[in-house]
Amino acid sequence: NITPSDTGWRDSLLSIPKKWLSTAESVDEFGFPCTLPKIPVPPLEETMANYIRAIEAFTPPAKLECAKQLVKKFAAPDGIGPKCHQYLMEKREAEDNWAYNYWLNDMYMDVRLPLPINSNPGMPMPPVRFTTVHDVARFAALLLVGIMKHKELLDSGNLPIDRAGSREKNQPLCMAQYYRPLGSCRIPGVERDSQHLAERGTRPDEHVIVVCRNQMYCVYLKTSQSGKISETELASNILHVLSDAPCLATKPPLVGILTAEERTRWATNRNLLLENEVNQNSLMLIERALCMLCIDEPLPNTFNAYTFTGASPTGYLVGDRDDTNMLHEMIHGGGSAYNSANRWFDKVLQIIICTDGTWGINYEHSFSEGDAIVNVIEKIYKNLDEKQTACNSVTSDPPPERIPWVITPQMDERIRQATIAVDKAIGDFDLYVYRYRGYGKNFIKKCKCSPDAFLQLMLQLSYFKLYGHLVATYESASTRRFLLGRVDCIRAAHNEALEWARAMCQGEGANVPLESEGEEDDERKVKFSIYNKDKLKELFRIACNRQTEIMVQNILGQGIDIPLLGLREASKEFNNGQVHELFSHETFQTANIFLMSTSQVATKSDAFMGYGAVTPRGYGCSYNPHPDDITFCIGAFFSCEDTNTTRFAKSLQESLDMMKDLMKDEAEPLK
Repeated sequence: NITPSDTGWRDSLLSIPKKWLSTAESVDEFGFPCTLPKIPVPPLEETMANYIRAIEAFTPPAKLECAKQLVKKFAAPDGIGPKCHQYLMEKREAEDNWAYNYWLNDMYMDVRLPLPINSNPGMPMPPVRFTTVHDVARFAALLLVGIMKHKELLDSGNLPIDRAGSREKNQPLCMAQYYRPLGSCRIPGVERDSQHLAERGTRPDEHVIVVCRNQMYCVYLKTSQSGKISETELASNILHVLSDAPCLATKPPLVGILTAEERTRWATNRNLLLENEVNQNSLMLIERALCMLCIDEPLPNTFNAYTFTGASPTGYLVGDRDDTNMLHEMIHGGGSAYNSANRWFDKVLQIIICTDGTWGINYEHSFSEGDAIVNVIEKIYKNLDEKQTACNSVTSDPPPERIPWVITPQMDERIRQATIAVDKAIGDFDLYVYRYRGYGKNFIKKCKCSPDAFLQLMLQLSYFKLYGHLVATYESASTRRFLLGRVDCIRAAHNEALEWARAMCQGEGANVPLESEGEEDDERKVKFSIYNKDKLKELFRIACNRQTEIMVQNILGQGIDIPLLGLREASKEFNNGQVHELFSHETFQTANIFLMSTSQVATKSDAFMGYGAVTPRGYGCSYNPHPDDITFCIGAFFSCEDTNTTRFAKSLQESLDMMKDLMKDEAEPLK
């Protein structure tokens, strides 16, 4: 009998007849094999051709020609390309996912940048109303009860399988990402980080770390003696923390802020902490906890957005804090004077609750993609039982234990240095949560467009309007159709997008000004276009079709970035430990400096997820399309003179308005 692992699934899943699927040895109720296929290794010639096509839009002709020659040399029958490809094919046969460790190390474990801003996303959830400190404790307890219920579901093996919504609808998706976060922790290394992965299965004791005013406490959700802790008792324990933390005789050391530093420096400092047995035990408790629960103080309105005239108002306003302020809190905590030491950024899941009703999460990205984390948190949020009894002030016996630290003068100095570095990084972080209210995905669907493809092209147009050219753009594409699949990269800066963006901007120079930069003069410019609306629509359709084609290739395991990474690493095996010149050449390096790093993070609630740029000269931009509006979270750095999140948001607004004008006559009522 033929099984998925035997075939290699080299061909597109769309080319596999349903009849073949239904006659496989073991299939599910939808006719799909019960065993997930392994991620393929696309043909070498296909990967090389798609690589050249992917870089054409932003590579100068001379450098492009050089890249073509390097590809020709690499892929020649007597080159090392075929050997590398065969090496990966054999690796695929031997491993569950040939690409996983290559990708994990390249994307996360080898990166030395600090986790907050550069790696860990933050996500504010819809704010809640707290009247007293008892409300805070009760809400926190309800969330922890939800976490424990989810852990029990995982341990039971009854977690429902996610299924694809299109392109072989109902195909099962890999669920491994759901099982990694709880109880796990990233561990810093001097050269390469590692992961502490919690063991699968039920444990007699389960605890979380609750941190308030930089003091950490161990709070049990389950013990071998008492069993599962009730919601009322949990609320009482958290109330004890809220009462105890402000009354400490001495301020606790800001140990948590060490986790916000550059990874090699944090690894060195962690090793110093481990020299003391007390610190060893404290680190073990933190790293093996199910999650962190961080109880914060509100950030001041100095973290609010720098907006522009005509921009939509903030979606949430808690006191005088806006959406951007809330996202700052979730991403980095606001600095040493606020909540950045009230964190442990290595923990996969940190639930953050502010005393003013703002709440959300921060998560360490190497264990899981955003959709798995968002699905769990939104499910817990939806299931909160508003009819639970209010907590009383009686604490369990014994009360939550403070996490102790032994801090030497040397370590105290390291903490002081860390506060300086972290505060400087936060001061450089340019962030803007922009809500576009002109239309949402309903209008886009009426235009017969994929909302994701449409919005990716809007990002390309917005960048082109500002700078007059396109740049390497990253959009994560899930590969969960395959065993242990994570993501590949949808590259949106292609020739079709470039031709359309040029046409849309015909007669306009680069740079969308702000009001303070002479907009009135700009409005007096004579603008013209050699393209009529029909031609612009035609170019848009071509670009949209190409964007959709690239997306489908990626989710079906036929992208280019994962195969190129594998070929790069494999080339070391045949080139004396050095990568082939194709991968060290300037063109390849530029193609992998993503000046736009993007992702769609869809939510059922009015939550939104954001992160920083992945390069000092770039933008990070997530987007969340709702039926009638779209939320963008745009990140950059003030130290770069060429980037500005407010200007980019304004360019987005103009681009989206242009498309509404272009497509309004074509939009048809949804059937």
